[in-house]
Amino acid sequence: MTNKRPNNLLWLSTGAACIAALVFLTLWIGVARQSVVEVRVAIEGSDDKVCYFTDPDFQLRWIHSVEKQWWEEQYQRLEKSSTEDAMLLLTTTYFEAFGAGTPSTEPLAPIQKPGYLGYQINEKLPSLNWVVSRLTKGEIDYASHRFLIHQWVPDYSEVVIMPKTYGLIDRFKKDLCHELPSDGSR
Repeated sequence: MTNKRPNNLLWLSTGAACIAALVFLTLWIGVARQSVVEVRVAIEGSDDKVCYFTDPDFQLRWIHSVEKQWWEEQYQRLEKSSTEDAMLLLTTTYFEAFGAGTPSTEPLAPIQKPGYLGYQINEKLPSLNWVVSRLTKGEIDYASHRFLIHQWVPDYSEVVIMPKTYGLIDRFKKDLCHELPSDGSR
């Protein structure tokens, strides 16, 4: 005659451990959040195009429509604090050439790039609205990626760039910007 009591106790313990692990995993998936920068473009007559990146530092680059020279703006994603929502911080701007409206009263950037003039701005923004076209060759650079956004969206599209917090499920539903084809195809 065999003793079934230890075998039943083993199955009961294993089952309880599996249920506890499943509950923990379900809670973790629902609660685990990651700070990202979301890039969203509303396309008339279709769903918004949305992608994101996790790097907190990024740069916008474009050819200015009047001067026909490169302009660059460098940003940082600032995490949410107890007193304010997550923000974007415009840290510096760089221009090859400039004219009216250029922020020339700001201090010079601590690091100057050859062929550019740079200013330190340090302005907090809740989001950015940026109109891009193939003529201005707008791009977003982050980490070691260059996202040619002007090839991803129709000309004169308004791009909204904002800090967000994504859950694990959100990240599965959306694409990393550098994994998208630049020509707008899927």
